[in-house]
Amino acid sequence: MLIYRRMGVCVQQNKVTYSYKSNQQSAMVITRKIEVFVCEDSKDLRKEYYDKIYKCRDIAVKTANLGVSHLFMLDNTTPYLSDDDREKLTFLGCSGKKATKQNAPYVAASEKFKGQADMSMLSSVLQNVGKMYQDDKKKGMWSKSLRSYKANMPIPFKASCYRNLRFADYNDKEDKPHNGCFFTLMGIPFQCKFGKDRSGNRIIMQAVVDGKYKMCTSSLQIDGKKIFLLLCVDIPKKVVKLDESKTLYAFLGVMNPIVCTTDIKQKGDIDTDWKLWEIGTEAEFNYRRRQIQEAVKRCQVNNRYSRGGHGRFAKTKAIERWRAVERNYVDTKLHTYSKMLIDLAVKHKCGKIVLMNQLHREDAAKDDKFVLRNWSYHSLRTKIDYKAKMYGIKVEVEK
Repeated sequence: MLIYRRMGVCVQQNKVTYSYKSNQQSAMVITRKIEVFVCEDSKDLRKEYYDKIYKCRDIAVKTANLGVSHLFMLDNTTPYLSDDDREKLTFLGCSGKKATKQNAPYVAASEKFKGQADMSMLSSVLQNVGKMYQDDKKKGMWSKSLRSYKANMPIPFKASCYRNLRFADYNDKEDKPHNGCFFTLMGIPFQCKFGKDRSGNRIIMQAVVDGKYKMCTSSLQIDGKKIFLLLCVDIPKKVVKLDESKTLYAFLGVMNPIVCTTDIKQKGDIDTDWKLWEIGTEAEFNYRRRQIQEAVKRCQVNNRYSRGGHGRFAKTKAIERWRAVERNYVDTKLHTYSKMLIDLAVKHKCGKIVLMNQLHREDAAKDDKFVLRNWSYHSLRTKIDYKAKMYGIKVEVEK
């Protein structure tokens, strides 16, 4: 996740899902986070629009929690009932065999919120909830509490709900000409806020407007006083000439984030002739991260001497700010390192990347608190994986 903050504008780039087939000219779905705001001059009408957005958000959160509770109940109640009892079991809107995990949550949400919200939105929410529930079930749901959804949950809308998506010229309050991106959702006019746009969101949005990229189900996310569009776009895979016989061997570490080589000799005995590349250094990544952690500790110590009676939120504000700084710093660096690794593989036409001895080192890291705290191996692997799929590069993980 890559975050840029300039002039009050937060633009975040984050991968969510992708689909990839190695033997085809397939595409992948990326998600871009773009700040948006209600484009309306009338104060009363603007307040009415924001109230409508918050009401939709509240209904989406209630629907998500209703759906996950309903799925959990069906999984842990109906298997122990006889056929006669299952027929007698009645849920909101359906009963008996009709009360399946596929339709029971939707019917219940429809009975409760019909006429209050867009049913296609509720359907998308329940689809996401179902996927998350199945993932949690595979990982083992008994080791943690049931997933709950809060106010910052993304509200999904199908691509057909985003109407009148366009770029248009307009003048600001000082009568200066500008060109902006506008769209309408739920009858509410929105405008995108790109800022300096170092991540190229304007280019991607322009490609969507021109029909070069296909827009998928995208979401609105309310974060504090800001609203973000999680734009999901199906983009074509970048075509590059790669040699499938060439391999880039990479070694992920807590001190040196990535050390890599293309020489097969490094798989055997150490040979001083092989060419090594180091991506990131200890001083740049680990040392800086630990300095931010020390700032958190200083804030925690100083909180002992804070005057009481002002609430926990006010006292821990500095701590949460430094923790957010660490998360953003680590995510930005991991995006940078993974991009440099993929660029190196493309430059040397390597069709495969092998992460050496990775699973064994991850298992060993679980017993070392320092390494586990300061080595974000899962996030780095994920970023390498989806960036490699953009170019059709295979990623293998060694035991």
